[in-house]
Amino acid sequence: MQKLQEYKEWLNKKEILEIYPIGITTYKRRIKKLNNPKYQRFTRMVSKKIENSNLKEIQVREIHKSVLEELFGNVRIRIPKPSDSAKVIKWVNHHRWEWFGNIIPSHCFPLELKEKMHHLFNNIKRKLKGKYPVVLFYSIEKTEKDGYYHSHFLIDSNKSGITEKLIKELLNDICEENTRTETRQYLKPYDYKGFGTRGSNYTLKDLQYGYEILK
Repeated sequence: MQKLQEYKEWLNKKEILEIYPIGITTYKRRIKKLNNPKYQRFTRMVSKKIENSNLKEIQVREIHKSVLEELFGNVRIRIPKPSDSAKVIKWVNHHRWEWFGNIIPSHCFPLELKEKMHHLFNNIKRKLKGKYPVVLFYSIEKTEKDGYYHSHFLIDSNKSGITEKLIKELLNDICEENTRTETRQYLKPYDYKGFGTRGSNYTLKDLQYGYEILK
């Protein structure tokens, strides 16, 4: 998925629906805001040619990229079905995550990584004693240099204040610690000002070996 700064200047309805996890009904409801005079300079109608049609051209609304997040962002949607990877990608990219990381356990296969990520998720919930809802998304990727697998993950603990120290302690239960020569674990607070969607994009870059939303 593209990062916002990579979008072209003006986008039409089809392009917006490909980016944001909304349906046509929500789209129509949101664009009513464009009737407000303050948005007038951020929308325009353009002519578009239609191939293989009796109509020579139609009028299409385009919206400037600078107001996309204001109009279509912060959408609370249901967690999509795991089989619908397109909706999973949209959902992950528009969820607000607190932590971004990965683990590279030695000699690990996908089934083992799945068990490890479930273990991490359950331990986070246990540490928070059910006071805060926890969401964890992980994907599994093959490590080409040795043929084994590693996992990227994102965590949302609903602003519980869970610390980096605590999460790293839990990571030590499922993966070897870092050494001077090897980085087996990586964990950073999700900085949206600095990361943008790079963290979620990186976690979503390869889904063929498995992924899951744990909640």
